[in-house]
Amino acid sequence: MSIELPPYRPVKRRSGLKVMGAAFHALLMRELQTRFGSFRLGYLWAPLEVLFQVTVYLIFFGAIMHRVMPGIDYMLFLVAGLVPYQMFRRIANRSLGAVEANKGLLMYRSVRHFDVIFARSFLELVIYFFTFVLLLTLLAFLGIGISFSHLDVVLLCWLTMFLFSLGFALIMMMIGYYGGEIGKVVSLIFTILYFTSGVIYSITIVPEPYINYLLYIPFVHNLELIRHSLAPSYPYYHIDFMYFIKWMLTVDLIGLLMYKAFERDLIRAK
Repeated sequence: MSIELPPYRPVKRRSGLKVMGAAFHALLMRELQTRFGSFRLGYLWAPLEVLFQVTVYLIFFGAIMHRVMPGIDYMLFLVAGLVPYQMFRRIANRSLGAVEANKGLLMYRSVRHFDVIFARSFLELVIYFFTFVLLLTLLAFLGIGISFSHLDVVLLCWLTMFLFSLGFALIMMMIGYYGGEIGKVVSLIFTILYFTSGVIYSITIVPEPYINYLLYIPFVHNLELIRHSLAPSYPYYHIDFMYFIKWMLTVDLIGLLMYKAFERDLIRAK
């Protein structure tokens, strides 16, 4: 009695892009669950967090800043600075422990460390850009004057800030994996940058020669351009956006070089 075998059907191999897309989707879904699964407010937590910070600064500094803030409402000033900076800081901080937090998924050959960083960074971009649009809509509803004639410049600033953050995240992943206790120092540095980068006050009120020192911080130029684009009456001087672009390219190059240099060690440690 002969047994008929089923016809041979060659297994179709998925292309590299499809494999990468599947890995990115799985990582993104996992990050969504990790990021918001434990919060009852879910996806509203990010805009509420920023709104809370804006409210606190308005209570403590609103009266003073409304007098000295040149050509822009202080609420709009805070939203335009806080939200992009929070995205940058969140991406960098979450990259410090990216390898340890995703050890289970990194066991799969199709999942690479870069995929983890990109998925985490992309999720923060979506969250904080949605927060940015939501808060701008709220400010417009409250009657605060916002110019929408230079939205292309605003989008360019967000894109370049994301690329800067992505390169920085690769560096932070290496520091978090090899640096040990250095990660705690990084959090302190971000706190210092928060108060020296013109996030909660305008650099235009800083006297010479101290303003020149602040201009060495790259994302000061990005945040100031966003503010000027949304409120053209806000003064736009001392700002060099190309300086930020050069920093972005440098940080991305360093991040990619570090990743390629240590990629084999990271793969062996899976």
